Parts: sequence; structure tokens; C-alpha cells
Amino acid sequence: MNVLMAFTEGLGRRFIGWMASIRALAQFLYHVLGAVLAPATWNRATLDNVIRQVYFTAVQALYVFLPYTLVIIGVIVAIIVSTARGLGLSYLAADLIIRVLMLELLPFLTALFVALRSGSAINTEVALMEVTRELDAFRHCGVNPLHFEFLPRVAGGVISVLSLSLLAGFISLAGAYLGLYGLSPAGASYFSMTVANVFSIPTMLGWFVKCVLFGLVVTSVPIAAGLETPPKTFFVPISVLRGMMRVFFALVLIEVLSLAAKYV
Repeated sequence: MNVLMAFTEGLGRRFIGWMASIRALAQFLYHVLGAVLAPATWNRATLDNVIRQVYFTAVQALYVFLPYTLVIIGVIVAIIVSTARGLGLSYLAADLIIRVLMLELLPFLTALFVALRSGSAINTEVALMEVTRELDAFRHCGVNPLHFEFLPRVAGGVISVLSLSLLAGFISLAGAYLGLYGLSPAGASYFSMTVANVFSIPTMLGWFVKCVLFGLVVTSVPIAAGLETPPKTFFVPISVLRGMMRVFFALVLIEVLSLAAKYV
């Protein structure tokens, strides 16, 4: 009986903790949205910070991201082409490659890449600023951390996920064509028609919304987790671990909901 009560109490505490975290994240996103819509937010300092975040998150990562993407595209294209030809469904290979790679797999893997490279760093930075009371010092000096520390990271993350996903998508189109037709121009007409049929306005809008949500998750969730860090240094690694687990579950949830909306 005591074991059951302890288990129930533990579940209750975890549930309350999760609800408190979700509420804190929702409040943070509400403040971010308000700051985005306020014209006074977008001064020179904020824009410079956004550009700097995009450079650190996307541009500096290209030397790793491009080989990472090329390997994934090469393997998936080879698997789909081989399977389609083996089943006598070669005419569906181009459609499958575009839908599986560009619309589903690559945005998700891009968001994971950004989360592991930059999301964890953002979580650590914010947690350390919270522990060392640096954020309190900003507020004491009349500087809003939301405008100069948090918003640039969120905006930079969204722009980075969008741009890297778009880059990976173009590479996947080239990889799909090469995997199906090689260097021959014979399949250009059919491939172009397939691309046009797949990329309808609702499909592209869904892709855009999903990438934006991915970008929000990989930045806002680590920031919210960092702000929850108690004022002790040894809590920083715990905060980062907690934040990255939340990022992973949030990304999976968005991807599952996206798939359900399209195919269920």
C-alpha cells in the first residue's frame, strides 16, 4: 500500500512539474511573440544579434551539415530506388523520395542537428546566466534580456532551421534525379511534373509551418529550461539534460502530428 501511494505521489509530482514547465514555456513564447510584433524591438543591436546567431548556428555548421546531409540523402535515395525497382514501382520512386526526404525526414533531422549543436549550447548559456545572476544584472541596468539575449536566439534558430532545411531539400531533389536518371536529361520532364504535383500550396505551407515550429522548439525549449535552473552550479548539467529531452519529445510530437494531419 505504501509503495502504491509513493508511486502515485511520484507520478503526481512529475505531472505537476511537467505542467509547470509547459506553462512557463507558453508564457515565454507569449512574451517572444509580443516582442516580435513590437516595432521598437527591432533596433540595430537586436538585428546584429540575430545575424550573429544565424552565422553561428547555420553558416559555421555547413562544413558538418553538408556531408551529414549528403550521406543521408545518398543512402535513402539508394534504398527507395532499389526497393521501387524490385517491386516494379519505379514510376513512384521520384514521388516517394521527395515526400520522404524533403517533406518529412530532412526537416526533422535538420532540427535535431541544430538542437544538438546549438540548442544544448543555448541551454547551457542561459542556465549559467541564471545561476550567476547575470540576467538579474541586465534587468537592474534597465536592459531587457528578452530583446538582447533570448529573442535573437529564437529568431536565429527559426531562420537557421528554415534555411538549412531548404538547402537540404534542394540537395535531395538533385540527389533524387541523379539516383533515378543519372546525368541523362531524359527524365527531366517527368521529374519536373512530379515535383510540381507534390509541391502544392497546402503542402508547402505545411512544410513551412513545421519548420518554423521546429525552429521555435530547438531554441525556446532550451531557454525555458535554462531559466528554471536553481541558483547552484551543479544544476546546470541537469538543466541541459532536461532541456534536450524536452526538445526531443517536442520534435517527435510535432512530426507525429504533421504525419497524422497528412496521412491519417
